[in-house]
Amino acid sequence: MSTTLEAHASVPLAPAGVDDVRVAAARVALRQPVTSDPHVDLAWWPRSRDLEAELPGLLAMLWDSGRFVTRVSFPIDSWLPVPRQIRIAQRVVRLGGFAHQDASLISLRDAYGSERIDVLVIPPDVDSAVAAKAMLLVSQPGRNERAATLLAQARQ
Repeated sequence: MSTTLEAHASVPLAPAGVDDVRVAAARVALRQPVTSDPHVDLAWWPRSRDLEAELPGLLAMLWDSGRFVTRVSFPIDSWLPVPRQIRIAQRVVRLGGFAHQDASLISLRDAYGSERIDVLVIPPDVDSAVAAKAMLLVSQPGRNERAATLLAQARQ
């Protein structure tokens, strides 16, 4: 079973005046169930390479589904510079950029290190048909290809 989500409006994440953040909803496809196996669990099609601007929508969706992500590792050369931590909806999220991480993947973890969600990042400028195919591939149960391989298959 898979879930493809995209809300159509900005989503308030906090009461006005307290970390008032409005974000565009994330464009994602989520494999159900998310597993601890080395699989891509989610496909994400951000609108830009600004991780600080894009993460609130993705994390809001995950938080709403009961995933308490507090750490994000990402390929440092694939995103605009970001601080080591950001505050989203009164939550501190730690960010770690790595030079040798797959350019098409980010990894999300909870505060306890017990849950890891590997996310295929579909480039913002990719054609919508390629993005849709990548989301379909990721949401199929039993797929265990690497993020870059799934993205290459979506481009075929």
